[in-house]
Amino acid sequence: MNLDNHILQVLNTAAAGARPVTIGDLARQFGVSAALLLPAARRLVDSGQATGVMVDVHGVPTLRALLRPGVSAPTADTI
Repeated sequence: MNLDNHILQVLNTAAAGARPVTIGDLARQFGVSAALLLPAARRLVDSGQATGVMVDVHGVPTLRALLRPGVSAPTADTI
């Protein structure tokens, strides 16, 4: 299973203006753990194929959700 491609398919089928797709949502949908999914999500954000939504967890910025590329990330209170 190529998680990168599966994540991109989910992001591309998300409705415009929809809430960000969380890492937990993706992990449940694919039947894998969030820890297994995170490296693929980071690769997509680093390569510009997805927009990451970061949330501060105990003062540390943490990737929590993804959006299609070019979509601005919402603020923490809208997730």
